[in-house]
Amino acid sequence: MQQPLVSIQPLVAKASTQHVHDGDAAAHQSVASVHQRRRAVPKERRFKGIPAAHGIVIGTALVIVSEPLTIASSTISHERLPVEHERLDTSVRQCSAELQRLVSIAQEEAPVAAPILDAQLMILNDPVLGQVLHQRIDHLFSAEASVQQVFDEQRQMLLNAHDAYLRERAIDLENVKNRVLDVLCNRQTVNHATLVEQGSIVISSALTPSDVIMFKKFGMTAFVTELSGVASHTAILARSLHIPSVIGVPNIANRMYSGAGIIVDGYAGIVIIHPKADTIAKYERRQSDFAKREKKLGKLVKVPSVTSDGRKIHLLANADSTDEIEEARSLGAEGVGLVRTEMQMAEFNRLPTEEEQTEWYTELAEHAYPMQLTVRAFDIGSDKSFGLLPPEPNPALGLRGLRFLLKNRAVFAAQVRAILRASQHRNLRLMLPMVTSVQEFQKALAIIEKVKESMRSDGIVFDEHLPVGAMIETPSAAVMARELGALADFFSIGTNDLVQYTLAADRLNTSIINVYDAFHPAVLRLIKMAVDAAQFNNISVAVCGEFAGHSAATELLVGLGIEELSVVPSGLLELKKRVRGTCYADSIHTVAEALQLNTGAEVRKHLAASARKHAQEGKTPS
Repeated sequence: MQQPLVSIQPLVAKASTQHVHDGDAAAHQSVASVHQRRRAVPKERRFKGIPAAHGIVIGTALVIVSEPLTIASSTISHERLPVEHERLDTSVRQCSAELQRLVSIAQEEAPVAAPILDAQLMILNDPVLGQVLHQRIDHLFSAEASVQQVFDEQRQMLLNAHDAYLRERAIDLENVKNRVLDVLCNRQTVNHATLVEQGSIVISSALTPSDVIMFKKFGMTAFVTELSGVASHTAILARSLHIPSVIGVPNIANRMYSGAGIIVDGYAGIVIIHPKADTIAKYERRQSDFAKREKKLGKLVKVPSVTSDGRKIHLLANADSTDEIEEARSLGAEGVGLVRTEMQMAEFNRLPTEEEQTEWYTELAEHAYPMQLTVRAFDIGSDKSFGLLPPEPNPALGLRGLRFLLKNRAVFAAQVRAILRASQHRNLRLMLPMVTSVQEFQKALAIIEKVKESMRSDGIVFDEHLPVGAMIETPSAAVMARELGALADFFSIGTNDLVQYTLAADRLNTSIINVYDAFHPAVLRLIKMAVDAAQFNNISVAVCGEFAGHSAATELLVGLGIEELSVVPSGLLELKKRVRGTCYADSIHTVAEALQLNTGAEVRKHLAASARKHAQEGKTPS
C-alpha cells in the first residue's frame, strides 16, 4: 500500500500518550442551521445509541447541521498560478493561527484536547504535505481543488490501513481539510457557540473536539451525535469534561427540531424525545439519587491518589460487569485491574463460545475506555471447576489456572482470540493466572502468537501489542520473577493464593485460619522479590488480591514499592484516604524493619506502632 505523505508519527506520538482517538466527526460543522419542524401532538420516542460519557440531562434540543461545500472551479489558467499559491499559503497561516488559539483555550478548559488540536496543527504545517499541495496547484488545479484532492487521497490511504488506530486518524485529516476549505471558499461560517444557550443539548451528525470545547464554554450540558466511536477524540473529551453524551444514534439530527424536549441518559445510551411527564419525573429522581451520592462522596473522588510526600499510587478496581465499571469510574478509579473471566461461566453454567466472549469483552472494554482493562484468562480449578475437571485428591495443587489452559489449548486459544478481537481500542491487557514456571509462560506466549498469526491471515484487526502479564501467586513465580519479568509486560500479585501456597494453608479451611496470614514475613519477602524483579525489568506491578484493600496493609504495600492497587469499587475511597495519609519515605523504613521480623503478629504490632507514631507527628490522612 502506498504510504501517506502526511507525517503520521508525530500525530501518533502526540495523541496516543493520552489514549485518545477521534472517529466521530465525518463532516465539519461550518454553517449551522436550526430545524423547526413542528408536530401537532408529539409522542414520546426512544432511541438507543452508545453511551460515550455518563450522566443524565433533561433539557431542550438544539439541532445543528452543516452546509455542504461546493467548489466553484477546479482548474485554473497558467496566469493564476501565483495567486493560487498565495491563497493557499494565506489560508494555512490563518488556520494555523486559529488552531493555536484553540490549543490555548484547550489548555485552560480541557487539557486532554490540547494534544489532539496540536496534532492537527502539525498536519497543517507538515512541509511534505505543503509541498505536494503546491505541486498540485502547478498542475493547474485551484487551491481549493488541490486541498480537497490531496487530503482526500491521504485520508483514503489511512482508511484502507489494517491498523484500526490509523483508520481512526483519518478524521484529523478531514478536520484540517475542512478548516482550510472554509477559508479558501469564503464559506460564511457561523460561530456555532453563538447558537448555544445555557442548558442546551446539542444534536448533530458529528462534533469536532473544538466544537465540544466551545459549546461547553457557552453552556452545552449534553450532546447526541449520529456517528459512533467510543474511542473517538470527541467521546474521550466528553468523558474528560463530564459532558453526558450518547453517540451512534442513526439519523437523529433529522428526527429532531430545536426547542423539543429531550432526555439524554449517558449511562444506558438512551435518548428520549418528547418525554412524558412521568418519564421526566422518573429521570429527575435518578438525577437526585446520583447528586446525593456525589455529595456523600465529597471531594475525595477528584483529589489525586498520592502519598503525603508526593508518590503516585494508581488505584484500580476489580470489576466483572459494566455496572461495576461505571461504579468504579464514578469513584475515581484509574482503570480495571482485574476482570475474572470465569464469572461468565458461572453466569452461563457452561463454557462460553468465542462469540459470546468477544461480545462481553468488547462491552467491558468500551465501558471502561479510555481506562485500561486487565482481563484475566480463565482461572479454572481448585474451588472453581465448573464441571470441566474430574474430582482431584488435592485440587488446589492440581490442574488449575495456566496449567488447565495449556492442557486445554482449544479453550485457551478461543479465549485469546476473543480478547484480541475485542482489543481494537487498545485498552485491554491479558493476564495469565497461576504461573509457576518460565516454561509455562513461554508456552502460553507461543499459543498467543499462533492465534495472532491465524487472525492476521484471516484479515482480522486486533491490537498487535496487546500486553500480556503474569500473576505472581505462587512462591516459584516470585522466586523466578526476574526471569518472568523479561517475558511479561506487567505483573499482578494475587495475594490470596500467594499466602495459601507460601504457608501451605488452605484459605477456605476455617480450622487453620490462624495459619493463613498475609502479614507473614515469608509472604512479604516474596512480594518484595516480585517488586524488585518488576523494577529490574522496567514493568509495572500491582496487587489485586484482598490484601490490597486491607486497612492495615496500605503503608506496607506502598513501602514495598507497589505503585498499583486494585480493589473492589466500594473500597476505593477508603483506600485513597489511607494512601494520602501515608508517607512513602517513612513507609520504606517501616517495611525494611518489618521484613526482618519473624511472625505476622510481630509485623502487625510493628505497623500499629508506626501508625501511632505518625498520628502523634500529625501525619494523618487527608
